[in-house]
Amino acid sequence: MTEVLENLRPTYSEKTVHAMKAEHAVKRITFNPSEANPSNKLYVYVPKLNENEVLVPGSLALVFDIDLSGGNANNFLVKNVMQALIDMLVVKFVGTTLQDTVGYNIYKTFEDLFLSQEERDNRILEGIKSEDLFKIRSDVGDKKTWGVDAENKLNEVYGKKYRIRLDHQILTEHGVFYPQALYNNLMFKVQLAEAKHMVRGDSELKYKLTNIQLEYKMICSKTGR
Repeated sequence: MTEVLENLRPTYSEKTVHAMKAEHAVKRITFNPSEANPSNKLYVYVPKLNENEVLVPGSLALVFDIDLSGGNANNFLVKNVMQALIDMLVVKFVGTTLQDTVGYNIYKTFEDLFLSQEERDNRILEGIKSEDLFKIRSDVGDKKTWGVDAENKLNEVYGKKYRIRLDHQILTEHGVFYPQALYNNLMFKVQLAEAKHMVRGDSELKYKLTNIQLEYKMICSKTGR
């Protein structure tokens, strides 16, 4: 006799997996300009893909190194630095403004307070990590040199590399299902925050983004299976 669960509902149906099986690739394009300073504006145009190609939702991002040289030797980046980095975000689609948020860093930092521990552990590239790892990745003069084996291993993998996810709903929730719409111009305008919102230290608060690239994942399928 098969045991029936007490919480079984009349609307119950067996879980099935729905996904797209197709060739996929990660693309990285050198951004122009490839460097940026505090308060600079970055204009990111979403690439127009070929027929039968779509962006993977949530994959569009800017990746880069953060350089703290030129400031105090003990300065280091703030926690959740990638959310603190964006002072203003504007999203335009075919000339129509979809989003125009001043103080975007405040809103996103508050939103991330609700992340689970598992989600936090997977966001090192976004800048969510321990203070010890912050100091090691920032290569500050007073960083720990003992009891931080795990942090040193992570630093070997990530170094100064960070990532801003461009996660507007038009891409994360709709883009893959309506690729034809993305043949039109979709643009993100990102204004970087001042150094005082990004860097912790006593004086000479400075930072610079270098080796900026636009990164995204794409899938290609003529059948959409």
